[in-house]
Amino acid sequence: MEKKTYTYGTKLTGVIFHLFFTVVFTIAVFLLAAMIDKNIFSLTDIGTEDFFKSGYYVKCMEQKCSDLSEYLRLMQKGEKRKSEEERRYLQYTNKFKQEDSNFCFWYKHNDIWYTNQPDTEEGQVFDTQTILMEAKTMGDYLLYDMENKEFGTNMKELETYFFDSYGNQMYWPLEDVVLVLGVDTKLSGRDDLYDAKIEYERLHPWIKVSIAGSIISLMGWILSLVYLTLATGHRDEGEKIHLNFVDRIKTEILFAVFVISISELVLLMGRVSSQSWNVSGLLVASGTVSLMIDVLFLIFYLSMVRRMKAEVMWENSLACWLMRGFEKMFKERTVTVQVLIEFAIHMIVCFLLALGAFYYQYTICFILLLIFSGMEAYLLLRRTVEHDQIFQTVEKITEGALDTKIDAEELHGEDRKLAEAINNIGAGLHHAVDESTRNERMKADLITNVSHDIKTPLTSIINYVNLIKLEDIENDRVKNYIQILDEKSQRLKQLTEDLVETSRITSGNVKLDMQKIDLIELVYQTGGEFNEKFESKELTIVTKLPNTEVTIFADGRQLYRVIENLYNNVAKYALEKTRVYVEVQAGEEEVVFSIKNVSEKSLALENSNAGDLTERFIRGDSSRTTEGSGLGLSIAKSLTKLMGGKFEIGVDGDLFKATITFPVCGEKQEFEKEALQEER
Repeated sequence: MEKKTYTYGTKLTGVIFHLFFTVVFTIAVFLLAAMIDKNIFSLTDIGTEDFFKSGYYVKCMEQKCSDLSEYLRLMQKGEKRKSEEERRYLQYTNKFKQEDSNFCFWYKHNDIWYTNQPDTEEGQVFDTQTILMEAKTMGDYLLYDMENKEFGTNMKELETYFFDSYGNQMYWPLEDVVLVLGVDTKLSGRDDLYDAKIEYERLHPWIKVSIAGSIISLMGWILSLVYLTLATGHRDEGEKIHLNFVDRIKTEILFAVFVISISELVLLMGRVSSQSWNVSGLLVASGTVSLMIDVLFLIFYLSMVRRMKAEVMWENSLACWLMRGFEKMFKERTVTVQVLIEFAIHMIVCFLLALGAFYYQYTICFILLLIFSGMEAYLLLRRTVEHDQIFQTVEKITEGALDTKIDAEELHGEDRKLAEAINNIGAGLHHAVDESTRNERMKADLITNVSHDIKTPLTSIINYVNLIKLEDIENDRVKNYIQILDEKSQRLKQLTEDLVETSRITSGNVKLDMQKIDLIELVYQTGGEFNEKFESKELTIVTKLPNTEVTIFADGRQLYRVIENLYNNVAKYALEKTRVYVEVQAGEEEVVFSIKNVSEKSLALENSNAGDLTERFIRGDSSRTTEGSGLGLSIAKSLTKLMGGKFEIGVDGDLFKATITFPVCGEKQEFEKEALQEER
């Protein structure tokens, strides 16, 4: 079965799409809600573009009739209107009697006419049919004639408003009342009907867009959430579920934070929807809040999913933590019971003494309470001091001072037993270190003695081989044998010398002559001596050295041996016809010498760890087909450390890199070097 991979890029894309669909869905829903609130949205109006055939127009007319009903009622009250009613009456008067109104009315009650037409006079006798014809010429009309029991209108569903909705019915008697309404469908006036038509034409086309957007975004939201559910916790490598810092928060704490944050944001969303916004402002505000809610939701939800996938939901909960704490407490019943008993005794004694001192007002109880509290404070301080003494001793032992002991006689109880155990551990470690040091010295002495024993017969062999080489031998096979003897004896001589040198360095018998050394000059000198060897393998040296003098504090002879060893290592193991990079970087505090080359043999296969190359008898050529003892880099590293520097090896594929780091030569460094030299 093909393994499913989830890259960081695809998961990030999924998160972005999920947030995008959330914002789109929220904006679409809020836009529909705004249109419903404004009575613009109606299922029957989805395919209607004409304002005068829409339900929104009917709602506007119903509101107009309701306002007219209230206006006529206030008009008939006359001087009996209260202050609040007077304020509303003036508002209605301004609304219905403005010159550019598209809404006209004629209202007759008890032979008295009321109208908002500027070319008529109130109280003038008008013929109902004449007024109705005038209303019909405007476009939309309505006749409510209770004198002749007639009703007629061409406005959609307005009849239902008059006769089926008692709560919205206008204020007039059911007899001797005539109402004629006319609406200029050309909307030549700039009144609220004109504004309603403009708003309808601006928002109504968004009904289809909002419905489609809400459906598509909801589907995208679900699909992106499904993808994130499957992808979260997975990476390109391995089947392990990867957790982040959020997943390490206790489950109950994360849940509580999520619930509180979401509750606040939902309340904020409610406050946003309740405010008086224009449509664009409402959409921006709702989209922003929904984005914040979805970010919190994804953080919480995906964390829960990762916990379930990694099966750490229970383990990373407060309940599990408390349960394990109680289990541990009951397992360690001895310590637990002891602490609980001490605490119970403390509470009982303090309660009794406080009761006697403050309730019964016994002075002796107050004195005993002070004495008891003082004794507890003394014991607590003593235990704290003893713990600190033990801790300081353990720190010294971890730093290498294995001879450090704790004076157990000054400690008490469990602290004394702990101190004795730590003393025994320190003694055991000290014995182990002494034994290890003794073994190392024995090994070094063995190497030195054996090397000296080998050198004597080896010197004789080399001398006799040299004497044979002086003879006139005509047999080519014998000459070849002599050449092999000469090469092998010289290699064996080099090995014994390296062994002796290694044992001397290990035992600390090397005397250093620390002086100021110009590292740049030393590098130039060493590089010049290896030009011939490098040219024989067609190696190109690329140097990057400072133009100024770079001074360090070191033993010139030993430092030359270190750098020479690195150059020699390159000459032996570098791939032919490649480049060798030599660089010196001089900082404010440190000087770094580095040399890099491509190895002829595969270092990735020969040595799994770059640090192995500096161990004794380890060589880049594990088949040992090249000359060398395998001690060169080990000797170079040991000498560098003795001079106060750092020697590091790095391997990247077949690229071999060696670096030597020394402090920049200064007065402080010179003083430290001199002290180190005197100590040695």
